[in-house]
Amino acid sequence: MPYKQNYSDHNSVLVMIRKTQNAEQDQREKAREAKRFLTERNGQWDQDSYNKMDGRFRGTFDMCTPIIDGIAGEIEQSDFTLRVSPSGGDASKDTAKTLDGLIRNIRNISNAEDTFNSAGRGTVTCGFDAWECETDYIDGDSFDQDLFIRRVPNALDSVWFDLSSTLQDRSDANWSVKLIALPVDEYRARWPKGGAMSVGDDSRSSDPDCKWNSKEIVTIAKLYYRKPRMIEIVEMSDGKVYQVDDDFKAVQDELAEAGITETRRRKRKSWRVYSRLLDGGEWLGKEEETVFDYQPLVPVYGNFDVVDNDVVYFGKVENLLDPQRVLNYAMSRDIEDGALSPSPSYWMTRKQAAGNDYSKMNTDRSPIRLYNPDPDAPGAPQQHGGPVASTGLQATIVKMQEMIGASSNTYAAQQGNANAQQSGVAGLQQIEQGNVGNIKWFKDLEVAICYTGKILINAIPRVYDATRIVRVLGEDGELDMVTLNQTVLDQDTGELVTLNDLTTGNYDVVCEVGPAFNSAQKEAARSFEAMASIMPEFAQMGMDIWLKNKKEPGMDLMAERFREQLLNAGVIPQDQWTDEEQQKIAQAQAEAAQQPQQPDPMTLAAMAEMEKAKADQAEAANKQFETQTNAELSSAK
Repeated sequence: MPYKQNYSDHNSVLVMIRKTQNAEQDQREKAREAKRFLTERNGQWDQDSYNKMDGRFRGTFDMCTPIIDGIAGEIEQSDFTLRVSPSGGDASKDTAKTLDGLIRNIRNISNAEDTFNSAGRGTVTCGFDAWECETDYIDGDSFDQDLFIRRVPNALDSVWFDLSSTLQDRSDANWSVKLIALPVDEYRARWPKGGAMSVGDDSRSSDPDCKWNSKEIVTIAKLYYRKPRMIEIVEMSDGKVYQVDDDFKAVQDELAEAGITETRRRKRKSWRVYSRLLDGGEWLGKEEETVFDYQPLVPVYGNFDVVDNDVVYFGKVENLLDPQRVLNYAMSRDIEDGALSPSPSYWMTRKQAAGNDYSKMNTDRSPIRLYNPDPDAPGAPQQHGGPVASTGLQATIVKMQEMIGASSNTYAAQQGNANAQQSGVAGLQQIEQGNVGNIKWFKDLEVAICYTGKILINAIPRVYDATRIVRVLGEDGELDMVTLNQTVLDQDTGELVTLNDLTTGNYDVVCEVGPAFNSAQKEAARSFEAMASIMPEFAQMGMDIWLKNKKEPGMDLMAERFREQLLNAGVIPQDQWTDEEQQKIAQAQAEAAQQPQQPDPMTLAAMAEMEKAKADQAEAANKQFETQTNAELSSAK
């Protein structure tokens, strides 16, 4: 049961935000340390060790960034697909398909794939990132709004959630907040009477040199909070469930005339999210009702868990901090010892060196060296000095390298550096083991993307509620235009029917992870070629599909030609026809129906025989008439 929070009291909201920041301060500071570890210059050094080696060699031998790059690269090569399916009410497969295409278009206009990839890298690095769902005009001259998925810059310091929420996607949160840093000039332009007092932040207030503390920046907050509301629903005798609102009351009489009566009714709790801007001193506007029933801020957590009623999360780097720092120190010391060691030289007596010039030994490359025997120094001159490797430092370096590999579950075979002494099977097993260990990062991102789909499915009927033409995208990126909420007359029933009505029915959404579409296209083309070599008729039946998955120039044109042939031959099933093909075939059928029907050849042959028989009969009658006439003339003469 959510606790009751006074969202209209400014001071209460500030206290609420501060409590959440204090509760997660340790978690966020560890996450910031991991992020600085990879991004800041000399960030991979322990500060005390770095200061003690002032004036000496301090190198960074980064083994962590390639590990993060490898996992982030796998995420970028994957496709997180949202699938919509009907779940009840008047839901239909056609509407679910429209919602699929609409969500793909929202992702396309939002450049959401880059947002997801960036959040995935941030989560692997430090364990936290976030993005936001919002409504906006797609361009300045449009009156229609669209949904967008947008990245939250510096989410680690900007996004906070209700302390009472415990789910990984924070879908149970009663409120969330996003801090926004504005230049003072922009703040003054938007709120001339505002006090320009920043909302406090745990990281920005603790660092006096941080730019966020500069007087040129004002930090405001955008608060999202949900309010409960009761919705009454009714089930009718035909099994359909309606929400009791003005639309239902308008058709209630028509349903009764059709014999459809009410069977049961109940009330259920629902939510609606509101937003409001504030700074550290006052509200910056009135509350605004959004189109969302869920918090539009979407977090991505790595290794999410709840321990002792506290939320815990961390990234890949946290377990690599100490080994990498020790490695940097050991290798710097080893390099420094080698650099400061005296260069190797030959030691001899004056008598041994008399008459010989050894100063050019490193340049003359002579294979023979002469020296004078000296009874007081038996034996040849000896070489002394030169770098001497520290066995202790060498052992430490090897151990830390192994520790980094073991802690990150990363092996040389995954990076293309397989051990020459190990078998190919062993290398494949190491690659598989490393990939299995990285699955959890994909699952963390999948949870957030699935929650995003849930937000969009819930908000789409409110944003796309008028009759309008929208663009939808197919899975292969093909564009199509669909008219939403179009009212047409059903010729069979004589009733008005709304096409692509997104407000009816209930739908579920799931997230599926697979290879990116480009990679899937290449794999599909290879699989097609393999099947065609076994079954030649397989190639004949699907030549258009194979050519469509080829990216060489001109292949798309050839795919269209082959599809036209297959369509005319009746090979392509009707449920696979595109809208354009359906319209084209329907138009051809209508034109054929308007033209007079030609009789079949057999009928034509029969008619020809009849005409010929009639002609022969007429000719015989004429001849008979002519003969009779001539006979009568002869008799008359």
